[in-house]
Amino acid sequence: MIHIAIVSHGHEELLISSEIGGLQDAGDDIHVWIKDNHPSARLKEYCLRHRVSYSDASPGLGFGANNNYLFAQIKNSVGVEPDDIFIVMNPDVTTDQATILELVRLMRKDNAALATLNLFRDDDFQTPDANIRRFPDFLSPIRMAWVRSLTEPYNKSNYLSAGWSDWASGAFLAFKAEHYQRLQGFDDRYFMYFEDVDLCYRSSLLLGHGVRYYPQLKALHSAARKNRNVASMHANWFIRSFMKFIFRKYFVYSGSKHA
Repeated sequence: MIHIAIVSHGHEELLISSEIGGLQDAGDDIHVWIKDNHPSARLKEYCLRHRVSYSDASPGLGFGANNNYLFAQIKNSVGVEPDDIFIVMNPDVTTDQATILELVRLMRKDNAALATLNLFRDDDFQTPDANIRRFPDFLSPIRMAWVRSLTEPYNKSNYLSAGWSDWASGAFLAFKAEHYQRLQGFDDRYFMYFEDVDLCYRSSLLLGHGVRYYPQLKALHSAARKNRNVASMHANWFIRSFMKFIFRKYFVYSGSKHA
């Protein structure tokens, strides 16, 4: 079974217009689960019509906590098998059944416990989204002058076939269910930002490698990047989460073989 977890923060128009219910296939191999943090009667009605599981309980949680909530809901309501696939997907990511099913096929063939797609920022798949990156370190703030980010992206053009990256954006991450459980999900002490970096880092400690990246599998990510304004609340969350990750990387996880 493939479970797709989506957290909405007022994204009902985006989710409905993208026909998110169409991701579910007739064979019930794929099921979509939505947690609505800004309850929308229109989105709820849409989900009921398209057999999408909808919840507007426990609003106000952070990114990681919201996805942990959905995983727990899946586990408690329908159960989770070790080989099930749990996909964390942003509401602003658009993909289709065929891409999801091919991703899962490749993950199982490669025995990949954690994987991602090739995200783009335009419908024509010409502008890459920097969704695969290297882990940050103490020197990352110094490198910002030329990288323009606290985390350094990989050059996607170097991937001619499937490969590995340190971490991948939480906009789209696919896990074997047993791996997500072993990681105990996201660390919800991160309210927003770097919870995906932290989770991928803990995953690399367990597995000895990073995230499996499939460049041939493409999807649209129409991201809003609200952390760019240094005076914004999002920038504050971003910087605080970066410092939290760096502390945990060097003083909590250092020398550890598991999370």
